[in-house]
Amino acid sequence: MPDFGTLTISEVILHRVPAGRRDEDGPDQIEYSEATIELGTRDRDFIQLRLRTTLGGMARPVVEDPEEASTSPDLIRGLLAGSGDIVGDSAQLAQGLHRKQKWMSSVGLVMVIRGTLEKEGCLIIAKMEHEEGMRVQQTTVNGKRTYRAEYLRDLILGEGTQVFKVGVFTASGAKAGETLAGHVVDVQQGGGGVAEYFVEFLGCRFVQRSDVQTEAFFKTTQSFIARATKGDPEATAEYEIALLSELQNRSTRLSPEQFALRHLRPEHRDDYLARITASGLPVKGFTKDNGLITSSIRRVKFQTGRGATVLVPPPMYEDGSVAVEDVEGEETSTITITDKISSVTGASGPKRAETSE
Repeated sequence: MPDFGTLTISEVILHRVPAGRRDEDGPDQIEYSEATIELGTRDRDFIQLRLRTTLGGMARPVVEDPEEASTSPDLIRGLLAGSGDIVGDSAQLAQGLHRKQKWMSSVGLVMVIRGTLEKEGCLIIAKMEHEEGMRVQQTTVNGKRTYRAEYLRDLILGEGTQVFKVGVFTASGAKAGETLAGHVVDVQQGGGGVAEYFVEFLGCRFVQRSDVQTEAFFKTTQSFIARATKGDPEATAEYEIALLSELQNRSTRLSPEQFALRHLRPEHRDDYLARITASGLPVKGFTKDNGLITSSIRRVKFQTGRGATVLVPPPMYEDGSVAVEDVEGEETSTITITDKISSVTGASGPKRAETSE
C-alpha cells in the first residue's frame, strides 16, 4: 500500500456532470471547465489533507481489466506520461463517467488532479456529490471557464459531502504497454466497498485476495521452473529453493519483478515476467498470504526418474547440507544429503537408526 501521507497536488480541474446516465441519443449536458483551478497555498493544503485522509482509510488495489471497454486507462497513462492534455482528457473522463454512472445518480463534479505520491507522478480522479444540489458557480479566468477554489474546498471539507469516490494511479503503475494499477476508495460505501460503476468507469477490476494471488504466484512460478529448467536438475533445485525461501521469509510482500532479478538467470527473466503478467498478477508486487499453500512450501521435493522422492527443508539446501550435481557424461544426477539419520522407514515399517555408545 502506498504511503498516502506523501500525496501532494499541483493541478486540479473540475467538470459538472448532470444527474443520471448519459442518453447516447441526447445532448451532452456536462458543464466543462476550460482551465485548471487557481489554488492558493491554504486551498491546496486543505485538499491534500482530505485526500490523504480519505485514501489512507479503505483504499483498495485495482488493476486494469482488458475485458472492460473503457478509454480511461489510456487517458490516465497519457496524462501520467506527460503526453496528455489535462483539459481535454479530463473532459473525456467526465464523459466516460456520465455514461457509466447509475440512472439515479445525483448531479456531481468530476475532479481530475495531477500531483505526486511517494515522490513520483500521480493522477487522481474523483466523483463528488453534495446534498445542497452542487451549488457551485463557474467563473472566467483569462477568458476560460473554471471554478473558484473556495467552492472546491467547501465540497471536499463540508459536512454536506455525500459521496467521495477516488481513484489514484502512479506513473510506475501506468507504464505504456503494461497493465494499469492503482487504488480506489468510496467514502459512501461501508467496509471498504466501492460503487461498481466507478471501478468499471476506470476500466479496472479489484485485485484478487492476497492468499489467492500468493497461490497463483507459487503455481505460476513452479510451472515456469519446470519448463525453463527441464533437463537441468541443478537449476531446478536452485530455482525451487529460491521460490520457497521467498515464500517463507518474513517479508509481507511478494514482488515477481524482484524475484526475477534476484534469483533467475538473465535469459529466463523476460519470459518469466511475461508469464506472471499473463496470469493477471501485478509484476511490481502484492501482499503475501501463504494460507492456501502452507503445506506445499514446507519442503523442497526432488522426484527421480525411477520413482524416488526426496523432501528437503530449504535451509538445508541454503547451508550446503544438500547438493545436486550432474554426473559428467551421463544423463543422471547425484543428490547428496549431509545430516544425521534419525530414522529409516522400510517395507517392514519404521525403525530407529542404531547409535553407538
